[in-house]
Amino acid sequence: MNIITYIFSFLCSQEISRSFVIDGRVLPFCQRCTGVYVGLGIGFLYLLISGYYKKGLPPRSVIYMNIASLLIMPIFGFHLLDPAPAWRLWSGLIFGNAIVFLLCPAVFVICNEGKAFGHNTKVSTFYFFLLFTFLSIIPFWIPIQSNYFYHAIIVLALIGLLGILLCIAAIIVFLIKKAMVSLILKGLGNGYTKNSKSQ
Repeated sequence: MNIITYIFSFLCSQEISRSFVIDGRVLPFCQRCTGVYVGLGIGFLYLLISGYYKKGLPPRSVIYMNIASLLIMPIFGFHLLDPAPAWRLWSGLIFGNAIVFLLCPAVFVICNEGKAFGHNTKVSTFYFFLLFTFLSIIPFWIPIQSNYFYHAIIVLALIGLLGILLCIAAIIVFLIKKAMVSLILKGLGNGYTKNSKSQ
């Protein structure tokens, strides 16, 4: 676990007094970051399994809920209101989930140049709020003193981090491809113009 602790040391203060202890081991991230990474991980798994990220941006009600979730984070993140570990965890969970639900569909739409598959708005909205409810009850389970639970949190956190990196990589690859196509077309265009003039 030293490697994982090292990786997350770049992303979290890892303050022991603000970290959960599960099965006698301190998690390698604070309570709020635990929520963020677990929220990211659960969100990515849900979108990958359901395929909803391929169906364009979510319905307005889901977007508004995600924006509200993003706005809640500064209240807790800057310690304007910091009542308990469960609240830190919850604010992180809904923040991480909001990032995924806004980022994944946006990346898919960008990389497919605006193309998306149609979807049933009512169904996707229902499942989003079901997932949101599930995330909201996770703070009641923490900390379950189980070795399996400890490892489940680590795995979800790594999935969340990997998901963000994949989204960034997808955008970079897309931009490089667009730039290369643009340069090739520009080169061909210039070559065609020169040939036309010479004739």
